[in-house]
Amino acid sequence: MFKIFFLFFLSFLKLFSTNFPNLPFPVTSFGAVKVKNFLYVYSGHTGDAHVYSKDNHSNKFVRINLKNPTKWKEIPFNKPMQGFGMAAYKGNIYFSGGSQATNNYGEKSNLSSLDEVFVFDPRKNRWEKLTSLPKPRSSHEMVEHDGKLYVIGGWNMKDGQGVEWHNHGLVADLKIKPLKWEKLPKTDWAVRANSAAILKGNLYAVGGLAKNGGTTDEVRKLNLQTLEWTELPKLPSSNMIKGFGSAAINLNGQLVVGAFSYNPKVFVEANSTWVQSKAKMKEKRFFHRMIQIDKKNVLFIGGANWEEHLDSCEILNFSKLEKVKLNPIAVKKESPQKKTSWKGFRGNGNSYSESMELPLQWSDDKNILWRSEILGYGQSTSVIYDDSIFTTSTIGEQSEELIISCHSLQEGSLKWEKRFPAPVKIKRSQYVSQAAPSPVVDKDYVYCFFESGLLLALDHAGDLKWKRILTKEYGPFEGNHGLGSSLFQSNSGLGLLIEHAGPSYLLKLDKKTGRNSWKVDRNKRISWSTPTLYANEDSELLYISSNGIVECVDFVNGKTIWKEDGLEGNTVASPAFNKKIVVVGSSKPGHTIALRHEVAEGNQSQVEWVAEDASCSFGSPLVTEKFVYLVNRAGVATCHEIKNGKKLWDLRLPGSCWASPLHSPGRVYFFTKDGVTVVIKNDGSKKVLSENKVSIEGRIYGVAAVNRSFVVRTGSELLCISNQKNN
Repeated sequence: MFKIFFLFFLSFLKLFSTNFPNLPFPVTSFGAVKVKNFLYVYSGHTGDAHVYSKDNHSNKFVRINLKNPTKWKEIPFNKPMQGFGMAAYKGNIYFSGGSQATNNYGEKSNLSSLDEVFVFDPRKNRWEKLTSLPKPRSSHEMVEHDGKLYVIGGWNMKDGQGVEWHNHGLVADLKIKPLKWEKLPKTDWAVRANSAAILKGNLYAVGGLAKNGGTTDEVRKLNLQTLEWTELPKLPSSNMIKGFGSAAINLNGQLVVGAFSYNPKVFVEANSTWVQSKAKMKEKRFFHRMIQIDKKNVLFIGGANWEEHLDSCEILNFSKLEKVKLNPIAVKKESPQKKTSWKGFRGNGNSYSESMELPLQWSDDKNILWRSEILGYGQSTSVIYDDSIFTTSTIGEQSEELIISCHSLQEGSLKWEKRFPAPVKIKRSQYVSQAAPSPVVDKDYVYCFFESGLLLALDHAGDLKWKRILTKEYGPFEGNHGLGSSLFQSNSGLGLLIEHAGPSYLLKLDKKTGRNSWKVDRNKRISWSTPTLYANEDSELLYISSNGIVECVDFVNGKTIWKEDGLEGNTVASPAFNKKIVVVGSSKPGHTIALRHEVAEGNQSQVEWVAEDASCSFGSPLVTEKFVYLVNRAGVATCHEIKNGKKLWDLRLPGSCWASPLHSPGRVYFFTKDGVTVVIKNDGSKKVLSENKVSIEGRIYGVAAVNRSFVVRTGSELLCISNQKNN
């Protein structure tokens, strides 16, 4: 009996390692998914390339048993189409959009995009129509993750002509009935004929045909928690096809991409590098599909080579995938812009880092990459772009000299330093802000503002591009403690809130020139908080928490959308947000609240909930997917459910925190002002993962996180805490 089973097992392995039955028809731009032990293949384009008619769509829906792959079986068909999205969840198969031609062969093509969405239940062989897409879409990709469908890429085509490229991806939660499609953040790029995959909480969009520039090998990553896009190193390619018509999968937690090449490519997240797999295909193909059969084997299905459509299927074994990391493909040395950036106060405005490699443990003699003194003294958070750290400080008993310095991220060495006379002298005191407003940085300039009124832009080499003195233009800043509000930015402009005992105002400026895009005068209101910008579909919503009031402002034009008053103690912490709510911190118990983004109907309050038994003092609230974290003046951290503000636990930290809590995947970091950092698990359990102490002078004011490193700023020093060795 054992011998018979062993011989059968060997024959099964031989079948899997050498042959797989061809598809019943050569096809491209089709759909394929695995459900349990079955592979399903649906419709697609047949016949001659670039010829579109009702005769050039496959009218087949077939499946094959992967445990005994001998014959394809036809199952109930719905409608012919190509370039659609197809994904599986809990045994059902979902279809979105696509394109269809109804003209006869030889007639002018009327190939047009569709907006229909269907689900097929293989157990009942039944089709059902679901909520349509907001707009017709084809040549896109759809993937499932955590019970949600994600659609990325594509365009709207009418009678063979593209009429609209989609800059928004879509998401729909399959647990919500009826299905509701929501837009993902708008991008400044658009692609079609791309591939996509989800792994480790990130959606990857790979290659395709770009709206502006033909075939592309660009790779982008969307963090599904923060909904921020990041550019990654390009997909290595050696021909003009690049990533056009590629296929991508999550293979055991690694991104594997099959493009028009013999060797699929694997992305190694640890060092942000592409490597070439040792598994090699017999023939190049694109507009194909990749399906993971088991832990090591991937099936490449159909598609096209340079001459014809393919019906062949080929299995590649990735058993040596782990060893492939030793042979990285050469990529450009410069880091992708967003990968190594911390662009402003609290980074993206929400104190979140995408890096899964941030240090967990450190001390004075462990994981300190370098320490570097800063000229003068300052309380701002440093900002980072590529290898440059930009920091502000002041010199003198009256802060009469303003300093902007640039240090190397890798070495801590000083690259350059610029000095400017202060427009207004301010007597230095522990009760008066000292270079407190944090700068912001983009790919062109670093923008700096000082509480004496100087506002300027330098390029990354330190050359002055423009300068303004706001105290000269709009009057002196009044008050006993200076200013603390930092600059903030969007793609459309630079923002600054001036709130003090005198005439207050909100500014939006053109980044290139420094000129006002608009200025809104405000009532006198003393506050030190920094507004938080939230990109919501086509809008830029600015949330201002300021001494008794919370406002939502349209950053495009400066108009107030809604406001909520009656608060107390909300003068320091900046708002934090997720997709549905914005959380405003207050130092007074009972006044830390969550508010809805959308405008409430009638005279209803925007308030969603009030945090139970908690307050928030110097640092800002931290919002993660399921929890909200706060730290009060005494250094007690509290964790709350994001859905209702209910307190789950409190934890007394070794000291109070001036820096805001910081989140990376699975972790929350509390940097106390005295140099002790407590790291907890982000699961509501109150589990402390580590407690780390480093010797400092003064206090920790701000922390930036990039790649595998923290850059910690005290009044007069920078420290780089890192998992990487100093080269």
